[in-house]
Amino acid sequence: MKPSLRSICAAFVLLTIPMAAHAAPSKVSYSGGDGSSFAKAVVIHGATEQTGVDAEYGYLAKHYPGSRSGKQSLTAHGGRHFDLLEFTTADGKKRQIYFDITEFFGKF
Repeated sequence: MKPSLRSICAAFVLLTIPMAAHAAPSKVSYSGGDGSSFAKAVVIHGATEQTGVDAEYGYLAKHYPGSRSGKQSLTAHGGRHFDLLEFTTADGKKRQIYFDITEFFGKF
């Protein structure tokens, strides 16, 4: 499935804004694992197509303060939809995190 023009533009804009500027929408909650794999993905609840990316970056800002964003990609696995975000921690380590976005992906 191809990403929409809106999601591509949103990703571009987000990459130009420091991660600390992002805040998760107020009704968002998280469950799942540590985001290290598909099986341990961070599951986002209560977001919409419009607020989901902010929820991802809000999570990173809270759990990895001072980190810098990198690439973001959309993928499917096992019938679910995921965003994979690459970032660099404040101490310079390259990391990636999987977000399960199935709950809101493709639902306007």
